[in-house]
Amino acid sequence: MLNAEQALILKPLLEELIERSAPDERRSHDPVDLVWNYQDPCDQEVVALITSCLAYGRVSLLKRAVAQVLAPMGHHPAEFLRTFKPADLPELYDGFVYRMSRAADIADLLAGIAHVILKHGSLEQAYRHHGGLSHTEAASELVRAVRAARLRSDMARGLAYLLPDPRDGSSCKRLHLFFRWVTRGPDGIDLGIWTAVSPADLIMPLDTHTSRLCRYIGLTDRSTVDAKMALEVTDSLRLLDPDDPLRYDFALCHLGISGRCIHRRSAEHCPGCPIEGVCTL
Repeated sequence: MLNAEQALILKPLLEELIERSAPDERRSHDPVDLVWNYQDPCDQEVVALITSCLAYGRVSLLKRAVAQVLAPMGHHPAEFLRTFKPADLPELYDGFVYRMSRAADIADLLAGIAHVILKHGSLEQAYRHHGGLSHTEAASELVRAVRAARLRSDMARGLAYLLPDPRDGSSCKRLHLFFRWVTRGPDGIDLGIWTAVSPADLIMPLDTHTSRLCRYIGLTDRSTVDAKMALEVTDSLRLLDPDDPLRYDFALCHLGISGRCIHRRSAEHCPGCPIEGVCTL
């Protein structure tokens, strides 16, 4: 984990990385771009959860898969889920395949979201229902509420993958991505439509790629990508910005998405990178 002295060195380098990341240009290469196609916050949070759940694999392919899920919902996905019969969802998405995710997984997910917004009015209100809990605990309760309203009687592996429970100890990268999108901002990347969560309480969305970058620059000493690593990285980032530790996430993530970082020393890729001087790769 980063110490205070290291944080003083790293902070200006990450600030420079943000300045160079050209967020307006990079957003089109990020799944959050799909959420900005909607104006109503109720639609935005629904689209954000669906998109984040499918945010694995190549961005161009996952955006195509999300678009396929959203297409039958029209311009107002939240209203669609409030009025559509959940039992008809499997037929509506018959034949859907995106890597490990199948039509039945999507139907379970959408049925769960529909149940929650019908009961509470919105996903944010469902989260607020557990306001006395920590962010991780409230996030877990929201996940469990969506899962509990699935169509299949048994908890399917596909749904568990799409919507992991943070109490199970995994990094929950895509769930934490959802919370970043709806909580931070609006800044042209994150939408800032929720007030139920403080940006200070958000947890770093970690996958294999971002975890490597975080190790390279000293944000964590851990080797296993799990909840403990995500919390350690977040604690390190809080030394840089205690009120908004995830302000650096988009820029770090897009070092890989853009192809700038190839996870090995390269005379072509490394020179000029703002974090080259502190990178231990």
